[in-house]
Amino acid sequence: MPSRMKMKEQQSSKQQERNEKKKKKLAALANLIQLNDRDRMHEAEQKHRDNENEDEVDDGFITVCSKRKTRNRLTIIADSSGDAAANADAGEADHDEPEIKRSRNNSAGGDNMLVDMPTTLTQEQYRSLSTDLRRRKRELESVPGVHLREMGRRALLEIPQQERTPIFLTDIQHLLMSALIGKKSPCAPDRWCCADKFQSLSHSVVLILDGLSLYHYMSNESRFEATNRIFDTKLEVVLPPREEGRIIDTIAQIPLTNVQAQKLINEHGSLESAVELNKDPTLLVKAIFPIEKQSPSTKAEAPNLHPDDKFPRTKLLLSALQLVDEGYPIPLQGELHARFQSFKFTKKSYAPVTDRSPMFGVDCEMCRTITGENELTRISIVDEKYKTVYETLVRPKNKITDYLTQYSGITADIMQSVTKSLADVQREVSELLPPDAILVGQSLNSDLNAMRMMHPYVIDTSVCFNISGVRKRKSKLKHLAQRFLQESIQENEEGHDSIEDSRATLKLVKMKLANSIEFGDEILTQRKRIHDIIRAASGDGLQNNMLAHAAKRDKRTAIVTVGDLQPGLKEVIRKAEQAAPKDSCKTVYVHEVSSTKEAVRKVNEIALENALTIANLLVPEKDFVLESAQRTAAKLDSFIERVWNAMAHNGLLMVLMGGSTECQKGVAKFAIKRRNGITKSPLITTVAAADS
Repeated sequence: MPSRMKMKEQQSSKQQERNEKKKKKLAALANLIQLNDRDRMHEAEQKHRDNENEDEVDDGFITVCSKRKTRNRLTIIADSSGDAAANADAGEADHDEPEIKRSRNNSAGGDNMLVDMPTTLTQEQYRSLSTDLRRRKRELESVPGVHLREMGRRALLEIPQQERTPIFLTDIQHLLMSALIGKKSPCAPDRWCCADKFQSLSHSVVLILDGLSLYHYMSNESRFEATNRIFDTKLEVVLPPREEGRIIDTIAQIPLTNVQAQKLINEHGSLESAVELNKDPTLLVKAIFPIEKQSPSTKAEAPNLHPDDKFPRTKLLLSALQLVDEGYPIPLQGELHARFQSFKFTKKSYAPVTDRSPMFGVDCEMCRTITGENELTRISIVDEKYKTVYETLVRPKNKITDYLTQYSGITADIMQSVTKSLADVQREVSELLPPDAILVGQSLNSDLNAMRMMHPYVIDTSVCFNISGVRKRKSKLKHLAQRFLQESIQENEEGHDSIEDSRATLKLVKMKLANSIEFGDEILTQRKRIHDIIRAASGDGLQNNMLAHAAKRDKRTAIVTVGDLQPGLKEVIRKAEQAAPKDSCKTVYVHEVSSTKEAVRKVNEIALENALTIANLLVPEKDFVLESAQRTAAKLDSFIERVWNAMAHNGLLMVLMGGSTECQKGVAKFAIKRRNGITKSPLITTVAAADS
């Protein structure tokens, strides 16, 4: 019995010793955090003084960047027999207490000298400090951020121009929609960046500098001192032609409010379907391909559907972003320019596409040559009446090593007398197609790459049809024809028939146009089915069920513009107001001001009241002539800094330079503001001072 009591006493003594060590480590960690916070403030203030050459209070910001920067911090160095104090809460006994030293690369001043650690903590202090540190950890883990993916990093201005591949204005729209709606946005920016913890954003502000181009910025970069300090991320952006109207018109095409999103769901079955039907796929394509300007009279005409179509066929066209993602040849700079520089346009210039533009089914067959690549050996084109308008065999430039007969149907005997070259085909196709032709095909990117040609208007059945329910998983043309057309194709053991395949793709697209945007797309169909069930079950409760992912507070939006609103933007506002219930509060506010200075003042005044504030600041071309360019740049830099200083913690600021008549290339910058460090609790200060 005495031995058992003695063992309990020993265990109790060891437990008490472990608890004391844990308390000491936690106190050391608290002091370390305090000193690191002090270091952050010191570094930020020093950087601010270096940039401004004067003493100012640092406003505190964290920039979005593609590289992780190292900071001078305190580190805990344990001796050879002990663990790091960072594991203080692990509950394991250490042989010795850790020694806390300043990193060698830390250059902070004497005000950061380490104070003595408290020798003991009461149980109440220990629990309170543990709670405080857990709270701090949660705060740090909830900080929103944007991390660039490979496509985003390729667009950085620090990349040499010949290697840089810009992102699209559509990419910017997707980021803003994620900021406004959240994780369940149908247009996530995953192609080029990762939006992390956007539910923690306090608000978002977009400053559009309409008239300022990439050339203007690069020529006067030194004058954007505050801007360069705030933003580390600077990306080149492809913008629509200036004739299309101000950039704000395009940016504002995203659903501006919850009720507007709800209205779109009620009309189209799902927000995804609404986005598909309300987008203009050709907007950025017009900035990339040589497309003639659309006359004002044509723009004003009402939509004129083809008599066989239930919705506009232009809504099935691949956007510029989709053309890049699907591997289509496209005349962009950077890596894509090097890859496609030898490709030809299908026309020297193109007419604007309309809802009555003719469609042509295209299919090619290829053979493998001595280069290891597949080269064109047969091409077939059929019109909307399924009549063959072009069909020919092609002699590859390089020697054929594999005829791929089981797929192509091509044999050595068939190719024996063929003399037509790829250049002949390119010329004849260019002469055949009208300037507004829409090419239709299954994974048509492979065919255009084999033809070594580029075309702006494309409908891809592997994209607009999806029976797997997974967007990136494509179905074979044979399976699509069997399911929707009840036709068996590609049954010939001697290889595929390119005319048969061309007709099948045209039939599929015409069937979809005769039904709905969801037809043949399992993803959109499932979304619509779910929304219909919820609507029938809960009626007016649909908004709470469907839009629970939106912000918990009312999603108010403000638009500030210098001068009158453009007609396109007025239409967006009108739709938003129509969607709102009669007894609801106003959710879209418009402020028309007379000057850029007044616009900045208004943004600072209202930004914290709205989930999204979009401001259009006009930059006249005359302000960037040689003698006034630097002065204008410095003034814009000052405006941007004022908006940044007025923003709240965890606010997203985006500056979009909207291009000019001479240079349509734009620049996008964005940063998320936060405090320098987390506010220290009284306990951490008390514990650190208790032993001083």
